[in-house]
Amino acid sequence: MAEASNETKIAVSNLDLHYGAFHALHGITMNMPRNQITAFIGPSGCGKSTFLRCLNRMNDTIEGCRVEGSIRLDGEELYSKEIDVNLLRRRVGMVFQKANPFPMSVYDNVAFAMRVVGASPKAIKKRVPYILGLVGLQHKAKHYPTEMSGGERQRVGLARALVNNPSMIIADEPTGNIDPALSYEIVDLLSAINERGTTVLMVTHEHSLVKHFHKRIIQIHSGEIVADTAAISKGQQAAGQAVATQGPEALNRVGNRRAKEAQAKAYADALPYDKKEF
Repeated sequence: MAEASNETKIAVSNLDLHYGAFHALHGITMNMPRNQITAFIGPSGCGKSTFLRCLNRMNDTIEGCRVEGSIRLDGEELYSKEIDVNLLRRRVGMVFQKANPFPMSVYDNVAFAMRVVGASPKAIKKRVPYILGLVGLQHKAKHYPTEMSGGERQRVGLARALVNNPSMIIADEPTGNIDPALSYEIVDLLSAINERGTTVLMVTHEHSLVKHFHKRIIQIHSGEIVADTAAISKGQQAAGQAVATQGPEALNRVGNRRAKEAQAKAYADALPYDKKEF
């Protein structure tokens, strides 16, 4: 089983993102160690998915999007002109909220992700069954998406994200469109993948899920980080109390109004984490 490393996987410094005139992310700064699993929580529209899409530059496809600051993945600046974005997206797999498998067999869905990057037939024949076994779909290889449950289709999406051996997986609301009872299975699967050495970042609205897997939780509100259980685990002041008691200037806030709104929300949501209920 892989253990979380002190070696930094992602280093983010003073990250700001604008959609035209709209300022979506404000001064995001954090480090994430290699082999860690981290959940991002917060209300709809707070910037969770926007932030994670910066990590594989999916925001590049949005007209008017402008990114400022620094993001380093394995020490490499992601927004340098030398970065090959296609190669970056092979290194950072992505699982979306809505599973959209192609109208072909499960095997071919996963094999397709290898074919488009030029993998040999021999490599595909060896790798695809292994990945299907990893996500519990080895017995569904010949089935089509229309014959599968929502949870199984989401596993197909996860298998496609894993098959090219990325060092990191981004799961953007992976349980949002499936039965609540199956949500825990997806989270447990992500945890198992993390234990094999893959860094996992997950966005969710479901607080019961993040309590279930006992990992680092980062809360975003109005485009800013307002709570992080990494601080609690080091014996620092509870994140919610910090947000509630420190002034906007001390927390490097941009605008008093946003900071005050974030304070009340963060305090309420961080209290369960401070009490170690998760």
